[in-house]
Amino acid sequence: MILDSREFLLRAGLGTELLEVWVEAGWLAPGLHGDAWQFSEIDLARAQLIQDLRQDLGVNEEGIPIILDLVDQVCGLRRTLGNLLSALRAQAQPSGH
Repeated sequence: MILDSREFLLRAGLGTELLEVWVEAGWLAPGLHGDAWQFSEIDLARAQLIQDLRQDLGVNEEGIPIILDLVDQVCGLRRTLGNLLSALRAQAQPSGH
């Protein structure tokens, strides 16, 4: 599902200024459609994670990008492992000869 900025702000519980700061910092990377930002469900989940880190866990502004980078690395590793497992399963399948 694609969200425009207004819908994203409502669902994420953010203000426009804070959203602009987060995008400028690289914490969120919305797509562009013309001049308008478009957000995915992943962007929404990431915004909620940032909110949780800041408010519930008390992570400071310097810690947020470090945590986000680690989360991105874990997600990338999971994707790579999933691809590797799929390739191994495909290789293990008996051929139809």
